[in-house]
Amino acid sequence: MASSIAEDEKRRTQQGPQVTQASAAGLGGAAEHTKESTAAARGSFVFPEWQKSIEATTSFFAAALKDGLRFSASSLYDQANFLKVVAEVKTPSELLKSYLDLAERSWSRSFSEGSKLLDNLKVQQHQR
Repeated sequence: MASSIAEDEKRRTQQGPQVTQASAAGLGGAAEHTKESTAAARGSFVFPEWQKSIEATTSFFAAALKDGLRFSASSLYDQANFLKVVAEVKTPSELLKSYLDLAERSWSRSFSEGSKLLDNLKVQQHQR
């Protein structure tokens, strides 16, 4: 019996002050609470503007993730090719040239991918 009273108190505190007020009103309050909760369950809690904003943000992050994964894959490919070249290098000047080529490729690719990400952000801002 004591455990059921404790559980009832716990439910009241979790459901908020409106449920406590409805329960205190008696049988009529409980019936009104049931009607209010079913009407609230049918209604939407998200405004249309918020829904559009959430969808736009989700699509932006999906595009950014896709671009980031593409960039990571291409960087790993460049590094693998670099290791193949380093394995075949015979002189220090060739080694230095291969390092410089990798640095140039990495810099240009990261700059172009960063530009794409910022362009996507700019497009998303103009759509709102």
